[in-house]
Amino acid sequence: MKSDDEIMAEHLLRGGKMLARSCPDCGCPLFEVKGETGCVVCAARGKQEAGVPAPVPETTAPTTAPAPAAQEKGGAARVPGPLDDELKCTLACLLERVRAEPDPARCRELMKCVEIGWDLLD
Repeated sequence: MKSDDEIMAEHLLRGGKMLARSCPDCGCPLFEVKGETGCVVCAARGKQEAGVPAPVPETTAPTTAPAPAAQEKGGAARVPGPLDDELKCTLACLLERVRAEPDPARCRELMKCVEIGWDLLD
């Protein structure tokens, strides 16, 4: 069974947008996926409890390569413009959760997500 953080990290990596609002049921941040807003954690938990694997929304991958100015020395693409701002907001939310999290294992998972996001900003 995946942790809440693993579920959210998967959706972030697949292009989901973490919102500043939180789920009234579980307290996790809400996500916008394919234009629909909802709690990916509650949706995944509901599917897992029913014995059905939670679907992972597909996102359309960009068909063009990043502009040369967006390339890092190591070949990794930098997140441009508004995505950069959204990523910064998401990182701020994750760091707030780290500060409030009493469980060291969950803190470690959250910090892994922060590290991935931070690498995209560098």
